[in-house]
Amino acid sequence: MSPAWLRRIETLGTTVVVLMVGAMMLWYEALERERRLAVTIGSAVVLYVAVLVLCGRRSQPDRIAWWPFAAAGVMTGGVAELINARLLVTDELFVAMVTGMVVGTAHWTALRVWIGLGRGETG
Repeated sequence: MSPAWLRRIETLGTTVVVLMVGAMMLWYEALERERRLAVTIGSAVVLYVAVLVLCGRRSQPDRIAWWPFAAAGVMTGGVAELINARLLVTDELFVAMVTGMVVGTAHWTALRVWIGLGRGETG
């Protein structure tokens, strides 16, 4: 059974915001540089959601674990950079993976705060 937080409207809302911001940034880069980044955008969107759901289903059901969000970010950043670099391992791969982990951590934090505010928890 998957954790309750994975099916909550707050998870859907924060995930949509993360995907929109990421897609807008990649779309802007695609307009400025190459059309191949459209593949990167599509891959990143699908991969982030897929990894979050797969890892989230394996997390402890009684709390919102950080690692599914971090894993989704790291995987998305790594794959997006590999597509961008035409499957070459570059110096930017590590930076992209760390950036993805930061994005995943920000998503996790936003979700925890949003759910906490909905329950009336403060501080």
